[in-house]
Amino acid sequence: GAADVLMEFKDFLESKQHLKIWHNYGFDRHVLWNEGIDVQGLGADTLHMARLYDTSRLTTAGGYSLEALTDTLLNRRKRPMKELFGKGKLKQDGTPGNVIELQPMEVIQRSPTLREKWIQYSCYDAQGTWMLHQHLQEKLSEIPWQTKDHSLYQYYFTYMREFCTVLTDMERRGIYVDKEYSA
Repeated sequence: GAADVLMEFKDFLESKQHLKIWHNYGFDRHVLWNEGIDVQGLGADTLHMARLYDTSRLTTAGGYSLEALTDTLLNRRKRPMKELFGKGKLKQDGTPGNVIELQPMEVIQRSPTLREKWIQYSCYDAQGTWMLHQHLQEKLSEIPWQTKDHSLYQYYFTYMREFCTVLTDMERRGIYVDKEYSA
């Protein structure tokens, strides 16, 4: 039944007129392609915007994951699944141990007692991605590019954003390698 629900969004996701904000667009675009949806209309990829804004995060601020970026840039910590849904593995005496285990994802997603937590957890990424986009757009707009009349955000929106789609197309199709020349 989940495939039918996903297909309800196909027209929207494939529309170039409706710009969409993603975090790690390439990954999500490939996953949706495998489900029969060719995502178009990239509005922004917060992963690429963050790399443009601060190229040193990989070694200094926890990297470019959505979790790390929302924590350090927005002061909005994402609680990990194990913290929200995990339970201590029972010891031989029946008491909870220190090892945290997760139930199967299907159980977590469908449990009436966990439903509200699951909805909040699921919405967190969408909210965080939007808030991160707003933050990074503001920050990149403050940084001049080439002249004081052009910002780094204008550069991103005009050039890098389009390249994200080209890059994922290349990853999907592959590129020709001249084996004779490369040898």
